[in-house]
Amino acid sequence: MDEFIGQVINNFELQEIVGRGGMGVVYRAWHAELERYAAVKIMRPEWVDQPDSYERFLQEARTASHLDHANVVKVLNFGRIANSYYIMMDFIEGVSLRQLIVENPNGMPLEEVINIFIQIADVLAYAHQEGLLHRDLKPDNILITENSAEAAYPIRAMVTDFGLVKMGNGALAHTQEGLSLGTPAYMSPEQCKGQEVDKRTDIYALGVMLYEALTGKRPYPIRNLFDAIKFHGTGNFTPPRAHVPTLPMKLNLLVRQMMAPDLDGRPATMLEVAEKLRPFLPQITPSIHTSQLAERLASEIQPPTAPLVETEEKTPSAPPEQLCVLVTYKGQIEKIYPLPLNGRELIVGRQQGSDIILDGPERYVSKQHCAIALRGETVYIRDLNSTNGTFLDTTRLVPQVERVWERQSDVNLGAFKLSIQLQRQSDKDMPLPVDAGDTIIQGRYTLACVDGLPARVALHEAPVIIGRIPGCDMVLNNTRVSKRHCRIERMGNSILVTDLGSTNGTYLGDQRLPANTPIEWHGDIPLRVGISNLLLER
Repeated sequence: MDEFIGQVINNFELQEIVGRGGMGVVYRAWHAELERYAAVKIMRPEWVDQPDSYERFLQEARTASHLDHANVVKVLNFGRIANSYYIMMDFIEGVSLRQLIVENPNGMPLEEVINIFIQIADVLAYAHQEGLLHRDLKPDNILITENSAEAAYPIRAMVTDFGLVKMGNGALAHTQEGLSLGTPAYMSPEQCKGQEVDKRTDIYALGVMLYEALTGKRPYPIRNLFDAIKFHGTGNFTPPRAHVPTLPMKLNLLVRQMMAPDLDGRPATMLEVAEKLRPFLPQITPSIHTSQLAERLASEIQPPTAPLVETEEKTPSAPPEQLCVLVTYKGQIEKIYPLPLNGRELIVGRQQGSDIILDGPERYVSKQHCAIALRGETVYIRDLNSTNGTFLDTTRLVPQVERVWERQSDVNLGAFKLSIQLQRQSDKDMPLPVDAGDTIIQGRYTLACVDGLPARVALHEAPVIIGRIPGCDMVLNNTRVSKRHCRIERMGNSILVTDLGSTNGTYLGDQRLPANTPIEWHGDIPLRVGISNLLLER
């Protein structure tokens, strides 16, 4: 959609693309006379002719324009441009809550979390009083920006993306028939099942976000709507205090209440959530973390050259670790391809000249099979009308419809498997592609178990699967061992253990590992699988 650059809307000149989302592309626009920026979101061309897409886009603009609140991004205009539609908004500079969570894998500082979530709860309480439900709350839709000098707290949380809003009187906002409403990892049980929703639906989503901000981890290993239906209704997640023992007991309880599977088990209103969060403020003294975040925002907001408009669409500067696509063929690592930070798509195919060439003897892969792109912290994948299909885990993608590729999911193309991994950059000009042998793995490790077949397995780059059935890398013939019990892999200089949803659990000492969550194993204590102990030997 570069063709819009240079065009003028209401005296604002579209200067550059600053973000891309599922439904729109966001431009930074400049008004020369007023000397101010605006953000212009233009609907993607593939959405223009979809049923109800105009109504949904207009709904987003109307909702935000009717909410008069300091924590809602102001809408300036709505209209038509060429064969599409646009929303013009205030230009917001800062960072996303998603980015802060990614930067704090063990949980954000408590004082930041409490202040941010009180603000989110307050603005949602206001929206609920106006008869509006958000229905798509997630860290990507929260922007953290600098606050005014007279404000009690130096940062402000802004709520964005009201495209899935529901009227409290029962009238639904227009959405495309057949599409799930919301983001699976944050959808309430009733929302997953298409049942009636109310204010407590947003409270559930906010509880999932609060869990993630406090711990750096998601409560459930959800990759799609089927996983969401399976997990959200159980209430069976690891308590936040199990990850961060210093969390207050009452805060731990509040998160569990907000994430109660039953509507009646949750707080009744967002005002109640905000009031239950406020008592934690007196226990917190402003720390170096808070001041560092405020200073960071202040430095990033001057001058306004590369701002953030929508959280999920931000294009950040190069991080110390690079997201890469790891390609394996029949279980053997082939190549590692860093994802370009500028949003450029990598074309995957059999044809010479593709960015990622997959030319196996099975001829499963089409000449141009699929495209992968990194935008902000989110990876997207799109099938290019391939003959045999692109599979995200077991789900075949609809051709030419972009999908979010969650990091815990794999893309399957016949005998080829594509995975996402983080690789530390040794210098800022990482070559593309990089041979697997060039990755930073040092030292030699062996996995040993007297009950195993074989009894010893060397840990190289490929993951090792422990289980009860033939085909696993190490077979443990015991009824307490699941068919595919756990995975052990090297990531840089670390050894990671992931329980694969086993029945009887994987244990490090007395600690049962959470399912589908990689946990670092230092090798100082045995790993227990069923009745067998596994040792890590150098």
